[in-house]
Amino acid sequence: MNDSRLAERSARLSRLAERNPNAHADYVNALARVRYLRGEASEHACALCAAPAAEWELTFLDQREGPQFFLYSDDAHDYMPYCAPCSLEAEQVRRKALRRIWGE
Repeated sequence: MNDSRLAERSARLSRLAERNPNAHADYVNALARVRYLRGEASEHACALCAAPAAEWELTFLDQREGPQFFLYSDDAHDYMPYCAPCSLEAEQVRRKALRRIWGE
């Protein structure tokens, strides 16, 4: 089940990247900055369940930059390492929070 959700998210981000190349570049550069300053996510344990982490996830939304689906932060400490299942759950929670913030 998580594999299909990961594939769906990857496909959605690919479509958005094609439509918004500048926003996607900013997003990619922010993640590269996090990896440069804090290392690869796989070098850390998941912040929620302590399993091996797979990716960096933006967890602080108060100082966000970028459009709705390419949120990023210039502060590397606004990201936490998450395993894939926890990352999918965090993304779902983040999207609900953003819908409330933007009144959708």
